[in-house]
Amino acid sequence: MEYLNFDLRLGEWNPLSYTGIAEVLQSPAGEGERYPFTLKDGHLLIAKYSRRDEAAAMGRKLAESILPPQSLTLWYESYQIARERSRGLRLRLHIDSWELSRIPWELLYDARREEFFVFDPLVSLVRYLRLHAAPPALRESKTLKVLAIAANPRGQALLNWKRELAVLRQALSEFVQAGRIEIIASEHTTHELLHSLLLESTPDVVHFIGHGEYDRENLVGRLILEDEQGRAAPFAAPEVARLLRRYGVNLVVLNACETAKGAWAGLAPALVRAEIPAVVAMQWPVEDRAAIRFCRCFYQALFAEKTVDECVAEGRVGASSVGSNPRDWGAPVLFLRSLSGRLWTSDLGRIGRKSGRIAPVPSQDTASGETPTSAPLAQEKEVLFKTRGPLLSSSDQTLIIDRPELRRAVRLAQQPSVTQYIAFLSARQTGKTTLLFRLMDLLKDAYACIFVDLSVLRAQDARACFRFVAFRLISEFRDLLGPSAPLPEAPHIEGSVEFLEFLRGLADMVPIPRIVLLLDEVGALSAEVSDSFFNTIRTVFTQGRSLNSNLSKYLFVFSGAVDLYALTFGSNSPLNICEKIYLHDFALPDVEKIVGQFHVLGAKVAQGSAERIYALAAGHPYLTTRMCTLLEQAKVKEVTPAQVDAVAQEMLVEDDNIHHVIHELEQRPLERRRLHNILLEGQKVPFSRNDPVLASLEMIGAIRAAQPCEVRNLLYERALRQYFARVEGDALRASTSFHIAVGPSDEIESVYSRLQALRLDALDSTGTYRLGKPWETFAAALFSMLPAFSIRPEASLEDQSPNVVLAIDSQAPGGVHWSIYQPSILVQCLRHRSASPQRIITQALGTASRHSIRLVLVMTAGAPSGWPGGMCGDVCIVPIADAEIAELLQERRDLDAFLREKVLEARLRKAE
Repeated sequence: MEYLNFDLRLGEWNPLSYTGIAEVLQSPAGEGERYPFTLKDGHLLIAKYSRRDEAAAMGRKLAESILPPQSLTLWYESYQIARERSRGLRLRLHIDSWELSRIPWELLYDARREEFFVFDPLVSLVRYLRLHAAPPALRESKTLKVLAIAANPRGQALLNWKRELAVLRQALSEFVQAGRIEIIASEHTTHELLHSLLLESTPDVVHFIGHGEYDRENLVGRLILEDEQGRAAPFAAPEVARLLRRYGVNLVVLNACETAKGAWAGLAPALVRAEIPAVVAMQWPVEDRAAIRFCRCFYQALFAEKTVDECVAEGRVGASSVGSNPRDWGAPVLFLRSLSGRLWTSDLGRIGRKSGRIAPVPSQDTASGETPTSAPLAQEKEVLFKTRGPLLSSSDQTLIIDRPELRRAVRLAQQPSVTQYIAFLSARQTGKTTLLFRLMDLLKDAYACIFVDLSVLRAQDARACFRFVAFRLISEFRDLLGPSAPLPEAPHIEGSVEFLEFLRGLADMVPIPRIVLLLDEVGALSAEVSDSFFNTIRTVFTQGRSLNSNLSKYLFVFSGAVDLYALTFGSNSPLNICEKIYLHDFALPDVEKIVGQFHVLGAKVAQGSAERIYALAAGHPYLTTRMCTLLEQAKVKEVTPAQVDAVAQEMLVEDDNIHHVIHELEQRPLERRRLHNILLEGQKVPFSRNDPVLASLEMIGAIRAAQPCEVRNLLYERALRQYFARVEGDALRASTSFHIAVGPSDEIESVYSRLQALRLDALDSTGTYRLGKPWETFAAALFSMLPAFSIRPEASLEDQSPNVVLAIDSQAPGGVHWSIYQPSILVQCLRHRSASPQRIITQALGTASRHSIRLVLVMTAGAPSGWPGGMCGDVCIVPIADAEIAELLQERRDLDAFLREKVLEARLRKAE
C-alpha cells in the first residue's frame, strides 16, 4: 500500500509537569501551529493494562492530549484525502525525548470511529526519525534470510533465549520448510561471531534476542553481546548499525526482556539514526502464543513484499486473535526512516503467487522511483458508487460523466502549435483527477501520455521533484517504446538546468509528435519547490518557441485549486500563460444517469429522488456520489426523496468534504466576511475572478460562478448557516463600522496584514505600481473591505490605464452614502512620475464620460504629490496617494471613513 504522511512532532517534554509541545509539521491537509499538550497522570501511562476497555481509555486520553480539535480536523481531512487517492495515511511521530518514547502511542484510540488507530486498515503508526542522509537504496533478494542472534552474558539477568529462539523457529517453520525463509541462528554471540555471520550469510533481517541499554546522558544505545569468557560486551548502536549496513541489513527486530527498563526506547531510535532503515522493537514481553502469531504474520507479510508498516499491522492482527490482552498486540513499535516503508525489491512475490500466497501490493517511493498504482483499495471492490480516488474507464464507465470541459481540453491538446499549457481549476473533490485520466484515454492512441501524482512529493525538495518527474517519464517511455529504446539518463539531475536538458534530450530522442504530461495535485508542492519547478516548466514554453526546438512537443496539463489559481493568475506568475479551464458541476441529466445505476443493485428509484439529490448537491460530483454511497451502504430496496434527505442530514454532521470547506474559511478572514455578506446579509455581489477574494471562495468550493454570487449548493448553505450561527453569532450582524463587522482584533490583524502583503507585491523596486494583475489584485482586495462595494466582472474598461470597477449595493451597510454615485465607481492606477495634474484630469474624465461614471478614485504611486483633485463638471476625481494607503494599513484605520473624508475634500474643490 502507498501512504501519505501525517507528521506530528512531540517534544520539549517537562517530566515534572507532564507537559510538552506538539506540532503538525506537514500533512495532506496542511500544516499546523505549535501547541502545548499535557499528559495527565503521566506516571500511569507506562503502567500495565490487561483489558481492552482500560487500553481504550488510555488511548483516548493520549489522543485527546496530542490531537486537539484543530489538529484532529487536519487528521480527518488528511484521512479523507488519502482515501480519495486510494492510499493509506501514515502517522509519523517525531519524538524528541526518551521519556515520551517510552509512552505506548501504539494504543492511540479514535473516539470517532471507536477503534484503535493501529487497527484501521488505512492507518499506519510509526516512530519516524528525519535524517539529513538520503534514505537507503532498495535491495534485491529472492529468499528472506533471517539472522537470529542471542546473547545472555554473565552478570545480566537470566534470559530464556532458548525459548525465544524456539518461538521464532516455530513461527517460521512453514516458510523454512518451503524454502522461502532461511534462519541462521547464533548462540552466545560475540562481536567477532556477529561479523563473521554477517559476512557469510548477508542476511536481510537481524532478529536480536538479548539485553540492551541506553545511556541517556551521552544519548548512546548499546546491544549487550558476550565476550570470549561469556561476560558482557556492550556494542554501541552506531557501530552495530555500521556493521549491519555494510552487509545490507535493512531491518532489525529487537525482542524485549524484563530488565530492559525502557532501553528499547533509546536503543531503537539510535539504530535508525545510524542508518538502519527500519527497527521493530517490543515495548514489553508478550505471551508465547501471541509472539508466535505475531512473528508468523509479520514474516508472511514481509515475504509477500508488503511494506514494513503493513507487516507490523498484520502481526498485530495476528497477535490480537489469540487473546484479549491488549499488551500482546500493543507491544510492537515500528521505527522507520524509509520514505515508502518498502525495504527491498525481490522476486519473492512471484514465488509467493505460484504457491497461492498473498500477492504484493504495488508501491511508490520517491527515492527509488517505483511505479505508482491507480488501482483502488481492496475495500472499494464491492462498492458501486465510489468516492475514493478517480473513476477509471476500465471499471467505472457507467459512472463517468464526460463533461464539456473535457471536450474543450481535447480540442486544445490537438493544436500543438498553439497550446502548451492547460490548467483544470476547481475545488477539492470535484473530479479533476478523473478528468485527467479520461483525457489520457482519449489522447493515448495519438500521443504519449504520462500521469504524475505530485502529492507523493509533499515536503520534498526541488531536486526530488525534478528527479521523480524525470523517472516517471523514462519509466513510461520504456514501457511504450521497449527496453532497448535510446532514452536520456536522469540520475544526476540537481536542479532546473539539468532537468531542462533532460526534457530537451527526451524530446529529441522519442519519435512521437506530442508528449502530454499530466500533473495532478499541484498544491502538494511547497511554495519554494513550486516556484522552482513551475518556472522551469514555463521555460519549456519560451525555449520551445524557437525554430526547430523539439521542446514544443510538450503539453503540460495541470490540475489544482487555490494553489494552481495563484500560479496562473498574476502577471508574474509562472503559469499565467495557461489555457484555464474551470470545472462546472453536473447538470440534472448527469445526476439522473448516476442515480439510475441503482438498478445494478436491484434497487428501484422513486420519482423525484434524482431531482432531490440535485436540489441538495446542485450537481457537486463528490456530494452527489457520496449520497448514493450512503444509500448503497444502507442497502435500500428503493431510493426515495425521504431517504435522500436522511443521508444528507448525516453528511451535515460528519462529512469531511463539508468540514474541509468550513476549515478553509476559518483560515481566511476576508473570504469568511465576504461569504457572510452574500449568505446572511443577502448582498447581490457580482461574480468576477478578477476579485481575488471571490476567486478564492470559488476555489475553496464555497461559491459557484453565478451572477450574482451564490453559495455552491444547498448542503453547503445549511452547513455554513450552522457554522456562522455557532461561531460568529450576533457579532457578525451588519454594521457600517468595519471594526465591528469583522469581529475579533486578531481577525482584523490578519486582514490588514494580508492587504499589506498585497500592496508590497503591487509595487516595483522604484516604489511605483506594477501594471496588470499585481495592482488589480491589491485594489480589488482593498476596496472589497467595504460591504457596499463589489468588483464588477467587466473590471477592465479597455482603456490604456489599468482600472477596477466597483459596483455599489445601496442595500448593504453604508451603501446609502455611496448610492449617489451609482451604478459604479472607477478606480484608476497612475504610475507615471512625470504625469501632470492636467494629464490626470484629462485621462480620468475621458474614461468617466465614456462609461457614465461620476466618481473616480485615482491611486497614485510615484506620481506628483500635493494635488488635491476636485470636481470637473459632475465628475468627482479623488487622488489617493500610496503613502496614505500605507499609513492607513499600518495604523489599522477605517477605510470607509477615510474614503468619505477624501471624497468630501475633493467635492469642495474645482479641479484645475
